[in-house]
Amino acid sequence: MSPDPPSNAEQCSTGPLVERPGALKEFVEATPAPVAMLDEDWCIVTHSRAWLEVFQNEGDETGSPIALDRVESTGPALSAREALPAPTNQRGFFEVFADPDGEWRSTFLRSLQEKGSQQGRERQLSQPDGPTYRVDWEVRPWQTKNGSERGVLLSVIDRTEERHAKGLRRQVDHRFDKLVGTIREGVLLMDDTGVFRDGNEAAQDILGRPLDEIIGSRFDDDIWNGLREDGSPLPNVEFPFWRAHIEREPVRDEVMGVYLPDAPPRWIRVNAQPLFRSGQVAPYAVLVSFDDITDERLKEEALQTSRDLLSSVLSSSLDGILVFSAVRNATDAITDFECVLVNPQAEKLFESTAEDIVGMRLRDDMPRQEEKGLFDAYREVVATGEPAEMEIHYDADGRDAWFQVMAVKVENGVAVTYRDITDRKEAERQIREQAQLLDKARDAILAHDLDGRIVYWNKSAERLTGWSKDEVVGTQARDCLYAPTEEDKLHRCHETMMEKGEWTGELHMRTKDDDERIVESRWSLVRDSAGAPKHVLVINTDITERKRLESQFLRSQRMESLGRLVGGIAHDLGNLLVPITLGVKVLKRRVDDTDDKVDQTLSMIQKSAERGSDMVEQVLAFARGVEGDRVALQPELIVEEVEEMTEETFPEDVEVRTRTDAALRPVVGDATQIQQVLMNLCVNARDAMPDGGTLTVDAHNVDFTERKARRNIEAEPGDYVCIEVRDTGTGMPDDVADKIFEPFFTTKEEGEGTGLGLSTAYSIIQSHDGFMDVESEEGEGTTFGVYLPAADEEATPEAASTTNGEAEPERPSFDGDGTQVLVVDDEEFVLESAQQTLEAVGYQVRTALDAAAALRVMQKEAVDLVITDLRMPEMSGLDLIRRLRKRHPDLPIVAASGVADGRTEEALEAGAQTFLAKPFTAEKLEAVLHEALHASEETVAQ
Repeated sequence: MSPDPPSNAEQCSTGPLVERPGALKEFVEATPAPVAMLDEDWCIVTHSRAWLEVFQNEGDETGSPIALDRVESTGPALSAREALPAPTNQRGFFEVFADPDGEWRSTFLRSLQEKGSQQGRERQLSQPDGPTYRVDWEVRPWQTKNGSERGVLLSVIDRTEERHAKGLRRQVDHRFDKLVGTIREGVLLMDDTGVFRDGNEAAQDILGRPLDEIIGSRFDDDIWNGLREDGSPLPNVEFPFWRAHIEREPVRDEVMGVYLPDAPPRWIRVNAQPLFRSGQVAPYAVLVSFDDITDERLKEEALQTSRDLLSSVLSSSLDGILVFSAVRNATDAITDFECVLVNPQAEKLFESTAEDIVGMRLRDDMPRQEEKGLFDAYREVVATGEPAEMEIHYDADGRDAWFQVMAVKVENGVAVTYRDITDRKEAERQIREQAQLLDKARDAILAHDLDGRIVYWNKSAERLTGWSKDEVVGTQARDCLYAPTEEDKLHRCHETMMEKGEWTGELHMRTKDDDERIVESRWSLVRDSAGAPKHVLVINTDITERKRLESQFLRSQRMESLGRLVGGIAHDLGNLLVPITLGVKVLKRRVDDTDDKVDQTLSMIQKSAERGSDMVEQVLAFARGVEGDRVALQPELIVEEVEEMTEETFPEDVEVRTRTDAALRPVVGDATQIQQVLMNLCVNARDAMPDGGTLTVDAHNVDFTERKARRNIEAEPGDYVCIEVRDTGTGMPDDVADKIFEPFFTTKEEGEGTGLGLSTAYSIIQSHDGFMDVESEEGEGTTFGVYLPAADEEATPEAASTTNGEAEPERPSFDGDGTQVLVVDDEEFVLESAQQTLEAVGYQVRTALDAAAALRVMQKEAVDLVITDLRMPEMSGLDLIRRLRKRHPDLPIVAASGVADGRTEEALEAGAQTFLAKPFTAEKLEAVLHEALHASEETVAQ
């Protein structure tokens, strides 16, 4: 439905300028041609009578014209016969005529904006639910001089009847009825003065003018304007029919152009035959016949344009193009292909000229192409008509190049396009290499589109998750990689990435086996060449082990800090308990045994103090470790003893199972302490199964490599024995499991536990150079792992011997017998209680509140033994021991402390004979002094 493009779009400077629109309206109404006047809102202001004659509403039974409204004329009134139909409410042009493609509106706007006329031929102009017209048209702008009003003038020529050719419109004169009535060519008769006297209907159709206008006109009148074939003006005196008259010779098949009214020129091929009367030299008339060759000429021009365009495309194409003609034998079989056309790019690709290439034959002159299979491919294209495409590699004559070859069938041959794809192949090779590098990367790398569908998946992603590339590509990342609990975090991650282009954080991924891995995830937004978001690149680093080590490290630091804290508290508590435990002993000696109530009260005080001392001892065991005899042991024997004890004491609904490796390695340690640890774990497991369950003790060998040892901050590479205690109880959440080894932390009800059991067990295993681990899941149970270093191969295991449940032998009493003792402590109540206790059993006691005072006492008096606290202001107990040992090599020295600072061994190395842990009872104090004095006597004797 698209019209011919406007031709000869003449530019008017401003269009008609009028003082008042009324004058222009009167002019339009008086115009004999179909003209309408529109304002700038495209409302029809007025129109000519011829306009109504063209646009009859054929659908109206009355046959009345369309009611096109106009503004009343301000000029002289017309007669009733000449007056136009009375106006109604003003209507818009596009209410009267349809404009589905907006062509008319665009033309009006362009005419106003450019202030110039617009012309065209045979554009469609249709009425809604009415007839459709084909019109030649011209649009000119108009405006008032002050520019307050403006619009366009639309003039048309109805070509509808011409287009449909309903037959001859009129009969030619009877002199030509038999001669030209049925001739399609236009025929005119020109007399010897150059005036056209007659013509047929075809003439008026071709020339675009009615016969009434043609007949009677002279060849040099204004309506006759001609064109040469090259488009230049043709003078009237050179018109073929006038030349035939002047030259008195026929003019054959001469082409000229004639202007049509308000339409592009039409091209005609003219034959002019002069007519002579008998005996006359000058012709009395010229018979002119002509046919319309406009379409033929337009086709030739289009064909030439197409040829020019094809030539331009071939010349400017970046692809090499060759056209081959098939060479056939006598049986019409294709034996070769001969090049008949080559473009400049092909010359460059083949490093030759068109003169050299044209005429070359494929098989004879281009053997490498036949080697690549191109001859067979081209022959198949000619035979089937189906295009062929292939990639070929040239690596000869010092050239290494790739070409994409595309062949299509043409008349008796093929047109072949050669595209150099060497750079693309190199890019593909680099991409493959980069993909291989990505597969070798330790990080899991994946990419997904903006909808979350995975489009890339490297080998490390397979190793991390267990999902293969074929299983995940095309699936939603959220469905297979992340737990539902991560949904909110993933949403925030996506929002941040879309806003900032990247996001970094930790995510919990899910593997194919439904295990959880913690990854450090880095998301980057990838954009296409136009800058639009296209993909999301995700790089995941597995930090599960690192997070585990961080947790262990934090727990270790927390335990160390707690150890220092509780050690200091225990020291102070020990100092407070020392006077109580010692004072009770002194009071019992002084109070008459007959007073039962006093004796009962003192016993209660003593038991409470001893219980407090036990708790302090447990705290100190956690803080400073537990000492004991270290011998080679068989772990399976300890497991057997634990099994016997649990079966005898645990309820029947708790099933106890044990398992040990056949070749279980020995360990070095204290059997009683290890059994204490295992029993503590078993009791906790029993309490976690109030409704019964299964308790499993499993001992097996474990080898810790360098890599495996890095997974636990407390582990060292080497051989271990692992004893696992598993239950099927209630389990623990992560935040509870993280604090389970802290002192005074318990999950039991108030009053049911001190919270020191597991912390003591932890300290015991640490003192054995081992470590403990715990894994728990709520509702599934808990597993404690006790890891003990395996003993050297030459170590000889001893039978496990424990004394649990046995009563300690009663300590003998000792007599001081006047031995001079110096007690050094920065707490006065410790000095006083120790002095009273020792004097009560025969010792002579001197006291000192610090190390300097002790040294002054030693200078003045003879002292048989020194008891010194290790933690004192200014000079510490260790420094005092070193000075005393230097001045008095044989002096017995006892080091005392309640702080878990690991100075026991240091004190013994400095010169102390033994160590006394606070808080201590009178019996312990007397026994330690006796031991130190006895050891000193043996040393002197030797």
